[in-house]
Amino acid sequence: MDYEQFITEIKKYWDLRKKGLKKQANSFLFTFTKSFKENVPDADTDAILFQFCREYLDEMKFPGDSLPRRHLPFQLTKLLDNYLCRECEKDQMPQMRWAYQIFGNSYNPHDPMLEHDFYSILKRAYMHEKCDLQTVQLYFREQLDSLWWGQHHFPESCGITEEEFENIVSVANKILSEKSVEPQFVEEFEYYVRLYQTYFEWQRNNRNGDFYELCNRNGLEFV
Repeated sequence: MDYEQFITEIKKYWDLRKKGLKKQANSFLFTFTKSFKENVPDADTDAILFQFCREYLDEMKFPGDSLPRRHLPFQLTKLLDNYLCRECEKDQMPQMRWAYQIFGNSYNPHDPMLEHDFYSILKRAYMHEKCDLQTVQLYFREQLDSLWWGQHHFPESCGITEEEFENIVSVANKILSEKSVEPQFVEEFEYYVRLYQTYFEWQRNNRNGDFYELCNRNGLEFV
């Protein structure tokens, strides 16, 4: 099997989904991926899945506009999991980045007992000599996501400690000192730094005064 044959079958699945035939689509894909695993040689499998990841993640080719941009069925992510885990063990790029993009910062959804830490894989991808712009943005966004999560119950509580905040800021500043980051991400980071500094100062002052008014005085839009 070559890549064109592979993607033709995957498109059949998406076409069935688009028509609302979810059961038929899943049944078709189970049969196809089972045959793929049993009959396609490892070298061909790796080449096909490499090209699929490149087109799906880097070239944004699939699926169509009618489906969520990041929709991948279980049967296909299972194939990708087997492939990407092998590549991550060999510190291959951009496969380490792709693993993070597909599975996020959670454990392997197919076998939680394996405890694949994809945040660590993202960090390894950032430190790799072939680190690319997408990896830099993802790694920086991970810091922003942690800051967003920590503040989303302000002012009642903070989801991270001040020490954790300092560690996140340290990582983000290290990235900024080494790589180029999109301006809107830098602006968002600077906003969070000021917001957290305002919160921790307010907390050290026994939460005296209205937090929202304090943010306003410090030029911070916080709702």
